[in-house]
Amino acid sequence: MKKILSIIVLSLILIQCNSDKKFVIAKNNLGGIQKNTTVAELDKMFKNDSVVKLPKDLDVFNRYRIYDQTGKHLLTINLNATRDTIKGIGSIKIFSNTYKTEKGLNTDSTFKDVIGNYSISKVEPFISSVIVSVDELNAGIALDKKDLKINEFDMRKISKDQIPDMAKIKYITLWFD
Repeated sequence: MKKILSIIVLSLILIQCNSDKKFVIAKNNLGGIQKNTTVAELDKMFKNDSVVKLPKDLDVFNRYRIYDQTGKHLLTINLNATRDTIKGIGSIKIFSNTYKTEKGLNTDSTFKDVIGNYSISKVEPFISSVIVSVDELNAGIALDKKDLKINEFDMRKISKDQIPDMAKIKYITLWFD
């Protein structure tokens, strides 16, 4: 009886560990999605979610938007594609707090969480966001300029010291080499 109970508990632990891995953000990997993941594999991975293929009017899709069953935007997957050939995944924008790094960083985190766990290689202004680059993840973390009290169209250089600790993450872009 003890052996059976031990096997059941061990099985549950292993299942839990595997299911957690499908939500881990890591360098060149998002829950098992890698640069060479095929479109067919993406369709299988998200079979229970709503997958919108863009642009809708072409036979070759360059982008997938993934929504959960409640309509919440989870991910946008950008493919490296030429006119008729898919060359792998180029990047994934992560909008859901379900996905997180091994250090616990997700879209509910703040800038303080970023600098407390990762080295920042650069800070770049864009129209409505500031992108903080984290080489360890090969990722760009978008912060809303409104949280930084910076004018939306202000494209002047920004240092990490100008970013408030409590600035919230807008989304995380994971780049694939």
